Amino acid sequence: MAGFLLRPLRAGDAVGERLAAAEWSLVAEDGDGTVAGWASLRSWTEDDGVHLFLTHGHVRAADRRRGLGGMLLDETEVAAARLSEQRRLGGTVMLGGNADDGQHDRAALLASRGYARIFTMIWMRRDASAVPLRDLPQGIAVRNATVDDAGDLWRLAQRAWAGRPFVTLPPEDRLRDWLRRSDRSSFLVATSGERIAGFVAVHGDEIEDVAVDPDFQRRGLASALLTRALVALGGPARLRTEAHDPAGARTLYERLGFRVATRHHRYRKRLR
Repeated sequence: MAGFLLRPLRAGDAVGERLAAAEWSLVAEDGDGTVAGWASLRSWTEDDGVHLFLTHGHVRAADRRRGLGGMLLDETEVAAARLSEQRRLGGTVMLGGNADDGQHDRAALLASRGYARIFTMIWMRRDASAVPLRDLPQGIAVRNATVDDAGDLWRLAQRAWAGRPFVTLPPEDRLRDWLRRSDRSSFLVATSGERIAGFVAVHGDEIEDVAVDPDFQRRGLASALLTRALVALGGPARLRTEAHDPAGARTLYERLGFRVATRHHRYRKRLR
């Protein structure tokens, strides 16, 4: 595109910190040497075997509607195809892109390149109003998590999320390391005898995760764990969940006073 030079990231670029974790990146330099835009790629394999290349990019306001965003996205797709071939990836390989509410230009660009919106994540927030504790199911006790719980918690999460698309759970060793470094006073574990039945993890004002073993679902355990976490938090809370509510989590959160704050739309198209 006339007026722009597409080049690799250089030491000293203002966007260097933002792109440091990318597997691939590209910078659009204006004629005056300033950065007009950038693009990047990250990738991972989801639990159902789908390999995803997530495209990301930005064009500064003064240079929008000049075709630069489309050029950067096209270059990103070429890079993803090249990386896929170099890594000899098998199975389904997808390209992904994100657009939040209000990012109409980004959503339109993705649609113009054949991406389809496949699901939406939402941030939900709750004010600091009091919440009554819900009773624990019979035979369930609650305690703080320990590092030794890592294996059981990981297996519980595997069972709770089994069969769900678009999921990438961390490996057990990463969970163990997270528990070792975290404030476990805000990580509650529900037990039935020696068995872990569910958990809720809180970091700051964020409810990071709530999960209940399928054998203990539909008994009010998630509500009991969440209300205990909210009481301990004692202030506003936020969390992220799927807008389409495949497992009833959003409905539960709304019953406890959470309301949708922002929506983050996920787009995909098949690379091969």
